[in-house]
Amino acid sequence: MPVDIHIDKADQADDHNERGISFFNLQRYPDAIKEFTRAIKIIENDPDYHYNRGLAYYSMKMLEQAIKDYGRAIELMPDHADYHNAIASAYEDLAEFQKSLDHFNRAVSLEGDVPDYFYNRGNLYSKMGDHEAALRDFSRAVELNNADLIFLYRRYEMEMEMERYEDALADMDTAISLVPSNPYYYIGKAEVLRRMGRKDDARGALENGLSVVPDNPDLLRALENL
Repeated sequence: MPVDIHIDKADQADDHNERGISFFNLQRYPDAIKEFTRAIKIIENDPDYHYNRGLAYYSMKMLEQAIKDYGRAIELMPDHADYHNAIASAYEDLAEFQKSLDHFNRAVSLEGDVPDYFYNRGNLYSKMGDHEAALRDFSRAVELNNADLIFLYRRYEMEMEMERYEDALADMDTAISLVPSNPYYYIGKAEVLRRMGRKDDARGALENGLSVVPDNPDLLRALENL
């Protein structure tokens, strides 16, 4: 029975790709790159192989190599939102903000229900000094996934920077209601109240935190410094 060479090559490439993923998960990035490269040599036009190698390069801070691989993945599959999100992050790290924004915009246009894309673009807008746009994106991330408090906390930070204290206070109250054991939410609430001139309320917020997380050194330090 004749051997299907195409299938055999596909299996070989997939095997190297799977090995690369295993090495990547173990943070053995050079080994991962070797395996992804072997997969690419067998089948050059699989976008995931380039994307995966790009992730490994990115993890090693080899940003230009990562961008090259992400770019090749995009050439092969232009409408894959994750590829655009990944290359946008690499461009952001290189401070090529307009290129980064273009790709974050593309990711959002392709999949407008992924909170991470809005969160990432919000961070970029913040670096670019566009606080209103950043706040909109953080708010959208919260709307899409209000269970991930990193989105809520990042919005709080932006609201504090923009001196929107009532909104910031509401976000910290929400965070405390969801995870009452996190001392940093009480500290965040106290900082809002302090900036609002409500020092006694700020003290009360910290004392409330200590009633939930007794003897927490960060809460005690914040209370001492109030």
